[in-house]
Amino acid sequence: MPEMGGIVLAFDYGMRFMGVALGESRTGLVRPIDSSECRSRQSRWAFIEQIIRDWSPQHLLVGLALGSEGEEQLTTRQCRNFAKDLQRHTHLPVTLIDERYTSLEADRRLREKGVSQTERRHQEHAVAAALLIEDYFQRSLEERRHLITLVAHDSPAIL
Repeated sequence: MPEMGGIVLAFDYGMRFMGVALGESRTGLVRPIDSSECRSRQSRWAFIEQIIRDWSPQHLLVGLALGSEGEEQLTTRQCRNFAKDLQRHTHLPVTLIDERYTSLEADRRLREKGVSQTERRHQEHAVAAALLIEDYFQRSLEERRHLITLVAHDSPAIL
């Protein structure tokens, strides 16, 4: 079973923008790292590969875009495909996490800090990724262990 401690990276995946956040599971510290406008598959993977090299994570999270009632949509399939590709490319455990309303919450937090609208658009995706890690860290250790085990043997697990 993968180690429960160490670095967790979360990806707020989008066809155009991708946000990344870092979490340290032993300390519970979470912080946004970066957002990138990825106009091509090649630029997206170059961005991801650099982040993986820089942080050497033990586990990856991917936000799963569901409709407001939890229904699947086109972006849900895109997130699932991205998570599968991420797992194949990195050979790391990947967990999908429901990302409903993370962008709204990220925007709210940035507004409260007085961040300008232009800067909010850039930072929002990384802050949304940080919210995914916060949600993951609030889960019980047993629930996380179970999900990681599923990921190691199957397709990406969903929280």
